[in-house]
Amino acid sequence: MINKFSKMRNSWFTKIILTVTALSFMSLFGVSGYITSAANNKAVIKVDDVEISQSEFAYLLQRDLARLRAINGNFEEDEDGSQKAMVANLLAKAKLDDAILENTMHKYGVDFSRSLVSQVIHVMPQFLNNGVFDPQQYQWFLRNNNKTEDEFIAEVKRSMARKVLVELPVVGFAVPQVFGDQMSKILGQRRTFKYVKINTADAGIERQPTEEELNQFYEDMAEELMIPEKRDITVMYLSDNDLAAGIEITADEIAAYYKEHIEEYEQPEKRHVLQMVFDDEQEAKNAAEKLASGEDFAAVAAEYGQKTEDIDLGFVAKSDVAEELAEAVFALDINQVSAPVQISDSWQIIKVTATQAPHKVDKDAAERQIVAELRQEKSYDDHSEMIASIEDALGAGTSFEEIAAKNQTKLYEIKALDENGAADAADKKLAAVMSDKEFIDTAFSYNEGEISQAVETDEGVAFIRVDKIYDEHQQPREQADTKLRQMWAESMRQSATKELIDSIQNEIEDGDDLTAIAARRGLRVLSSRPVTRGESLDKLSLNDMKTLFQAPKGEPQIIEIGDDYVVAETTNIYDDSAALNPQEKARLQQLMYNSMLEELSDAMLQGYASKYKVEVQYGRMGLGE
Repeated sequence: MINKFSKMRNSWFTKIILTVTALSFMSLFGVSGYITSAANNKAVIKVDDVEISQSEFAYLLQRDLARLRAINGNFEEDEDGSQKAMVANLLAKAKLDDAILENTMHKYGVDFSRSLVSQVIHVMPQFLNNGVFDPQQYQWFLRNNNKTEDEFIAEVKRSMARKVLVELPVVGFAVPQVFGDQMSKILGQRRTFKYVKINTADAGIERQPTEEELNQFYEDMAEELMIPEKRDITVMYLSDNDLAAGIEITADEIAAYYKEHIEEYEQPEKRHVLQMVFDDEQEAKNAAEKLASGEDFAAVAAEYGQKTEDIDLGFVAKSDVAEELAEAVFALDINQVSAPVQISDSWQIIKVTATQAPHKVDKDAAERQIVAELRQEKSYDDHSEMIASIEDALGAGTSFEEIAAKNQTKLYEIKALDENGAADAADKKLAAVMSDKEFIDTAFSYNEGEISQAVETDEGVAFIRVDKIYDEHQQPREQADTKLRQMWAESMRQSATKELIDSIQNEIEDGDDLTAIAARRGLRVLSSRPVTRGESLDKLSLNDMKTLFQAPKGEPQIIEIGDDYVVAETTNIYDDSAALNPQEKARLQQLMYNSMLEELSDAMLQGYASKYKVEVQYGRMGLGE
């Protein structure tokens, strides 16, 4: 089936069929899609035998929400719970896609060896340090994302399978010329504008505030004048590096780790392979004859509808190739072509174009990596033991100072810490810890005189004692005088500017010309050169430019930019369109291609799903019945 899809993928008819298949599948749930319209169902996801349990979904949802809170402390605070519902919907879509993909992998026998997945992981940019795989960065990633290595490997396998089963069958299509021409015309249209800039900061103030006005401002703007709660705390901090540095690693441990992770340090011979696949034996023999007569491999493949991206397997190890092909591939010389080889119900012709010699990481470099990794692993165990010991001592009434002395750990004082991690005084060693949201949350969760439980950060573990709490309070009136005057003046400028804009809006609605409106107020009218909607007019955003390009010629538009305004109207429209330069054309073509590829990939996945029994139930996710 996959071979057939591969051959059909350049046909627009096929893409229409895939889309229709997807739509028929979506009709099981409603016109808005097989997942987004499932909000009236209840909380289990099941695709044939692959099931996402309620508890698993709840765990994954809480994990995703925790990550988002770490990025944005205000996340999930909306009253209607729409943010949480959005995350739940996205997670449900992802897990349903995973379940469909896993079923499809099983159905077509698509799998990847742990060795191959390990090789893929070892070249992922996020795990490289100066171009070399860094086990510590890898382990940090797993910890930070609350994933086990097996979970991450399963994710990578699904990603690789998605390439094979979903994306490869639909790549290689051409964006229809009519789409490209129309988009080029729209994006290339040029306009000139006349416009007026109105800056709130330029608004004049003819008087000073009275004392009565300032006092009223002091009452009305109390929240703007609040000094937030601050705390003095004492921190017992145990860093990972401090613990790891004192851990001894034996030669036997190094050898055992090397053996267990040998694929990270020893790479087998690899060969760059070109491959043609045929359903018919005679076609394969005919292609072999052409190759034997000296014809180019890619040219022959093209005659049978197989493109360069179809035939190039890249560099592969023996374990990456089907068993029936492995011996043939690794028996060929460079630029030698095999005879047709039968693999299941297909016939394949192989050519080797280059080889990579086996590679082994330098012994000293490997040993340094292994020692660092083992120390990191052992330090986690030591941390656990030390945390338990400290918490037991605290429970028994031992003082903070006594515990620190016993563990040969320094106590650090932080003065006037606020909830943003700023402080009047703190040791530089705690700079990274003070930027950790969990650390700050813990520091503000205990009462004066209390000691926290362990707070684990990316670089160590901390215990916090709250020494003194300075409650939130309004800044005294005499200290707030300068800020009050600034706030009053800003308010007056904003009111004056808003009054001016309202007046201009009324005159525009009465049909007055923008130039005349500006002249009556002594405002300067500016003119632009011809610009496209992708360019910026005096720092306007792309959305602002879209607004201007949608407006008819001669119709002024008022655009608000923070406290400032721009009043602009189109003076000329050039329908001949500015020719896009090669870079712009390529960018437009790629954007359109990516968008269509995403749509076709979704249709492909939904086409697979139509063959399975799919149940999506939402109630237990808290998304309504």
